[in-house]
Amino acid sequence: MKPWMLLALMLVSAVGWSAPQEIETFSRNSQFQGVKISPDGGHLAVLMPKDGKNVLAILDANTMQTTYVARFPGNKQVGDYHWANDERVIIELQYFKGWFTQPVSAGEWYAVNVDGSRARNVFGYQAGGSTGSRIPRAQSTYGYGSIVDLLPDDKKHILISSTPFSRSGDTKPQLLKLNVYTGKTRKAGYSPVANGTFLTDHNGDARFVTGVTSRGVLQIYYRKKAGDDWALFYENENAYMELAPLAFASDSEVYIAAADDAAITGVFKLDLESGERTLVYRDKVADPSNYWFSADGRHLYALEVSPDYPEYVFVDKARPESALLKGLLGALPGNQVRIASQTEDGNKAVVFAFSDRNPGTYYLYDKSDNSLMVLLQSRPWVDAEKSAEMTPIEFTARDGTLVRGYLTLPAGREAKNLPMVVNPHGGPHGPRDWWGYNAEAQLLADRGIAVLQVNFRGSGGYGGAFEAAGYLRWGSDIQYDIIDATRYVIDQGIADKSRVCIYGASFGGYSALQSAIIEPDMFACSVGFVGVYDLPLMFEEGDVPDSGYGLRYLNKVLGQDQAQLKAFSPVYHVDKLKAPVLLIHGEEDERAPIEHAERLKAALEAKQHSLQWVVMDKEGHGFYNEDNRTEMYETLLGFLETHLKL
Repeated sequence: MKPWMLLALMLVSAVGWSAPQEIETFSRNSQFQGVKISPDGGHLAVLMPKDGKNVLAILDANTMQTTYVARFPGNKQVGDYHWANDERVIIELQYFKGWFTQPVSAGEWYAVNVDGSRARNVFGYQAGGSTGSRIPRAQSTYGYGSIVDLLPDDKKHILISSTPFSRSGDTKPQLLKLNVYTGKTRKAGYSPVANGTFLTDHNGDARFVTGVTSRGVLQIYYRKKAGDDWALFYENENAYMELAPLAFASDSEVYIAAADDAAITGVFKLDLESGERTLVYRDKVADPSNYWFSADGRHLYALEVSPDYPEYVFVDKARPESALLKGLLGALPGNQVRIASQTEDGNKAVVFAFSDRNPGTYYLYDKSDNSLMVLLQSRPWVDAEKSAEMTPIEFTARDGTLVRGYLTLPAGREAKNLPMVVNPHGGPHGPRDWWGYNAEAQLLADRGIAVLQVNFRGSGGYGGAFEAAGYLRWGSDIQYDIIDATRYVIDQGIADKSRVCIYGASFGGYSALQSAIIEPDMFACSVGFVGVYDLPLMFEEGDVPDSGYGLRYLNKVLGQDQAQLKAFSPVYHVDKLKAPVLLIHGEEDERAPIEHAERLKAALEAKQHSLQWVVMDKEGHGFYNEDNRTEMYETLLGFLETHLKL
């Protein structure tokens, strides 16, 4: 840990600790999210929950009065949405399956005006239904629709890709121009590679397409202008995303993300005529975590990196968004600030600011008087003054590898001999933990518990080599990083070594058991939530082995050594476990099927090991329903209270 980080932790005041807050403070979904302003600035739209489903409220930006609320009957709800023009939004439909509480998308789109008029399905298999009017009928499309370009200069059309539904997943999308009023489409191109995603230039013409073949080969195609034949631009046999086109810098230049032979992904400007690359930025620690584009989505102006705290790198300093963002960061100190949405002329913007203690506040920026007005708070019931701080840490693992993470300490408590929950993240490859408001960490900190999150080797975001270092090491090196991080915090005097539990979800649930098996005397209890516990079973059950891509992934990160897979599987080693166990699972989990938890339960019961068992019907890989989440947290806190001796 850097000296200033340790000092910051140790200076936590023991004065001002308050009584625990209601669990619902942390289990409730955000009240407002996804706020966007219309291209002309006349209206705002915001996603919000209503009776357990998301609706889209449209407001007059001047009066803040609601003009229309888009909501759907039955098993449908509002998903993502975009402003198609000044008066019309296009909305992704999500469905609640009869046996699931978490909604899914089928790539269908619905459109409606700000006053609720001319509402209709415009894309998907239901788009061809009768309109009950003289409006031309749309075509039914048996495919998944993804927005490619909103075509801001064309008020009636957008570009959308349509990927036909297929069990094999080996399907090549068509590029369509979609009329957002009638749902009529006309062909605008095709992808030469399966599951292709298109990138348009500054004119809205598709010039790049990236996809993965049925053999797992990453392919990128390019064409000099619309109408030309696609030519293979890049290929990688291992389907690693070592190169990705981001946005055109000019007609003959494109920004790309590429690793090359370096440890960390960098952003380059590539001359498409000469092939010459110019490095724009490469961080020493972390890959870019976000890319930020102009209102039309075509100009890259900044990228975000998060080695510990999030930081901006301005790619195009001449863009007005860069100047605006710099000013906003100065006006909202202590927050990470993002331009969430802008008007077409750039004179107004919706700004989102958040921190480790602030779940997020939406502001309206007006260039005419340089004003910043609060619009909405995403979770208005959260009191930032009562929230805990999240501080980056770093330590050296047993083999000399530098590993990073975050420590959240309860507000108003001295950072000494605290009870602690180690909370490994899921994945493990690709995801990582980030600085920001984390409702679960805040729930635990509110109860006086320190929370340790570790970006162990195998985590995403710190370069391909760091992620690959976790391949075939799920049950060993990854867990050693988690264990070494725990020991490090104990050695700092922050955590009481006799009051440490480990809790995680998905791969984190696996780690909660595996780490407690490797170090049986380190953890006072272990909580696995929607975890995998039998690695050989991963090749047989769940949605991962259902596709060629999923099987290739498992072979790459787990391998086929059956002896090692069993050695790394908690279900076969419960005899080494001392910590009492709480297992929580969703009955309809397709990612980590309940068979994993049932096998571990049977093994624990055969050894008469201390076990608490919770299963929620209609829940999948994570609990979507607020009431179920509240009940789960009540159980979790009761279990921790007993074993951490709170």
